[in-house]
Amino acid sequence: MSDPATPQIVSSTVEFESHVFDVARDVIRFPDGLEAERAVVVHPGAVALVVLDEDGRWLLVRQYRHPARRELLEIPAGTCEGDEAPEETAAREIREETGYAAASLVRLGGTWMAPGFCTEYITYFLATGLREDPLPADHDEYLSPPVRMSMEEISAAIDRGEIEDAKTLVALTLYQRSQR
Repeated sequence: MSDPATPQIVSSTVEFESHVFDVARDVIRFPDGLEAERAVVVHPGAVALVVLDEDGRWLLVRQYRHPARRELLEIPAGTCEGDEAPEETAAREIREETGYAAASLVRLGGTWMAPGFCTEYITYFLATGLREDPLPADHDEYLSPPVRMSMEEISAAIDRGEIEDAKTLVALTLYQRSQR
């Protein structure tokens, strides 16, 4: 049952399609009858992984992010494909981005990344019990080998402005909360 205070979608038209997301133009009607137009980036969802090695170090990746026009140091992550469940995406992405499979994937939480205009929801996982089991990286991404960092090194990298990726900063918070 929907909340009567939630606006109703009057119409939705896909204006742009890409391999990563679509852009829709929605017309919504508020409960008082006012109608408004919204542009919505329609994203299939994603996962992000706190990958811990046997020494408790995080595995991070350096990945070129075109909108930032540079390489970012971040946790492994990726987009859900088709009807893939987040757990399936996580199991695939860790292998593609780090070369390891995880014996354990535990959900840490989730976040809406930019709910003012985008449907992207990221589900975060803690990955442990690593064993080598690589998959090829996606054809359109270039990743350096994983960087292993302790919590102290991650904190120092944040302080120096070397880690500025939002999902990595969120993951740090979720991970710390899970350790209480």
